[in-house]
Amino acid sequence: MSAPNPIVGLGGRTDHIATVPHLDPARLQLSPEEGSVLALVGRVERIDAVLSRSSLGEARTIAVLLALRAKGAIVPARVVQRAPPVAPVVDAALSEEVDLEPDQKRDIIEMERSLEKMDHHAVLGVAPGASPQEVKQAYYNASRRFHPDRYFGKNLGSFRARLERIFKRLTDAHNALSRQEPPRASATPPPAPPARVPTTPPPAAVLPRTVSGGGFAAVSPPAASGARPPSGSFATVPPPAAPPPEDTESEARRAERQARLARHPYMARSHKLTELIARGRAATARGDFERAYQEFNHVLGLDPKNREVAQLLVEARRKHDLARAQAEVERGQELEMRGDFTGAQAAYKLAVSLNGDNPEAAFQAARVGRELAQDAQEVLKLAQRAVELKPGRADYQLLLAQVLLVAGQKKQAKHHFEEVARLDPDNADARAGLKKLRWTFT
Repeated sequence: MSAPNPIVGLGGRTDHIATVPHLDPARLQLSPEEGSVLALVGRVERIDAVLSRSSLGEARTIAVLLALRAKGAIVPARVVQRAPPVAPVVDAALSEEVDLEPDQKRDIIEMERSLEKMDHHAVLGVAPGASPQEVKQAYYNASRRFHPDRYFGKNLGSFRARLERIFKRLTDAHNALSRQEPPRASATPPPAPPARVPTTPPPAAVLPRTVSGGGFAAVSPPAASGARPPSGSFATVPPPAAPPPEDTESEARRAERQARLARHPYMARSHKLTELIARGRAATARGDFERAYQEFNHVLGLDPKNREVAQLLVEARRKHDLARAQAEVERGQELEMRGDFTGAQAAYKLAVSLNGDNPEAAFQAARVGRELAQDAQEVLKLAQRAVELKPGRADYQLLLAQVLLVAGQKKQAKHHFEEVARLDPDNADARAGLKKLRWTFT
């Protein structure tokens, strides 16, 4: 309903008027007043707003509006008030900080929320009555999208539980639809039941018959062995039936089932873990500890809770470090022979870091470090470590005594010089060291 005091030809003061779309003012030959009022109308405007903003006065403005209406420049308009836009609902899960793209998050959330509304066919995305091959292919396609192992090593947060629920639902649907496969008819008919052999009661004993006169009647002797019994005395027993031929179709189905299980994500993962462990053990047996470490480390990446493999990994790492440390000692000796003392020192120190219980590595690192005038404290620690590991070596004791003497620790140096003299009485360096410490050697 229009507002009070309507304007004849226009409508109520609170009604709207609008400029005709694609209007060409030049074609209508509008006057300046008409042009100014039309500009106030704009695309659409309320009549009272135009009247209040016009400088022509209300009566003149109404007259101009009526003229514009007569020329077809403006028309009454109905404005529908639109509801304010509703703020989009933000799912808290989409803002979770995880190692997933926004599209992946949205895909997982939508799939999880739809699980309760979908049957087995809808979950896998197949039509009712789909063939087993179609069901299997759909299951594998969905597994590639929603299998938790696809995101191994990533921070999934709450999405890990969502993926596990989705994949369990996919597996249940696959198993249920696979069981609905109608059984195939066997190519070999079932064997006939064995024929029942009727038993014939044994013939009654024939007793001699008394005849008049007190004698006995002659009795016919029994039939000779092998004589044919009277017709109808015994039923004919059929020969045993031959064993049915092997059901090749059943064998083919069994092989196909095993192949399908081998392609199952969980079964394939288990098979892969077993293969990696076997390869790691074989590498350990032949002394290739680096390869064994790689294989066991791969297994732990797929199955972090496998304690047995964790122990195998630690053992492989230990043996690998021992072998690598010895190889670095030998490499350092080769570098020394070529005059590369800096490279030799680096090799010896690497050997010590790999195997802190290698006395030769500690001794060589201390010896070359002393010759290169490296950090005295580090050289002292290396020399002490070598003596701790193998105190019966005179050259180890001598090096430590010389390092201690340079460090000003004369009392400790004298002790190790004495130990060298005890282990090697003819050692001239030990005599010189003791003499320098004003100790008479006898």
